[in-house]
Amino acid sequence: MHWTTSHTQTEQIMVIAVDGPAGAGKSTVCRLVAEKLGFIYLDTGAMYRAVAWALLEANIDFENHILLEETLPTLPLKFAIKDKALSITHLEREITEELRMPAITRYASLVSQQPSVRDYLTGWQRRLATTGNIVAEGRDMTTVVFPFAEVKVFLTADLSTRARRRQSDYRRKGITVEYPELLEQIRSRDQADEGRGIAPLRPGEGALILDTSSLDTAEVVHCLLSLVKSKVEEEESLMIR
Repeated sequence: MHWTTSHTQTEQIMVIAVDGPAGAGKSTVCRLVAEKLGFIYLDTGAMYRAVAWALLEANIDFENHILLEETLPTLPLKFAIKDKALSITHLEREITEELRMPAITRYASLVSQQPSVRDYLTGWQRRLATTGNIVAEGRDMTTVVFPFAEVKVFLTADLSTRARRRQSDYRRKGITVEYPELLEQIRSRDQADEGRGIAPLRPGEGALILDTSSLDTAEVVHCLLSLVKSKVEEEESLMIR
């Protein structure tokens, strides 16, 4: 299935959907794959962090389901594609640094378990995908948001590898978090993501499961690009027939 740019336009759009647990390397790999293909890169985790941050700013209790459902459409958040990447603004001001703190990541994990939040952002993600070829990464891209994506991948790695990678990411951002604390955070996040009643973390039907524990970034990128190439060649072969 293809997502078209409008109801009247027949141009085909390719969706590459990538899921996986925290620290599997999704963001880095997907950003590079999108760059090499000239596709849009959609970091859906940033969207959940933005909602969490905005709810904190507005002092909204996300566990008050009625209030949450009423508040979501009124949040002064805007998601758009700018220079083939996700742009998030709050009250017309672009927010980036605000979303990088570990505390926001932990809060976003709780907020993301709310059905109204997932419905709200799924709608946004599908609209953003109508703007061009896209690499979308998250935790329910292959199962809920883009179940008919042309390319579906589930990236994973062992827990210790993911904790080390996340610690390195934070260090590059000037954030200090001890390894044992990160290990426990990621373990808890895994349990929450895999056990939630709505859109639990799991590979989508037909998704390639790729364990990146012993692979470097370049090797994972190569695997994904090879998969995309094979899919394109397959579709072209079918068209010729």
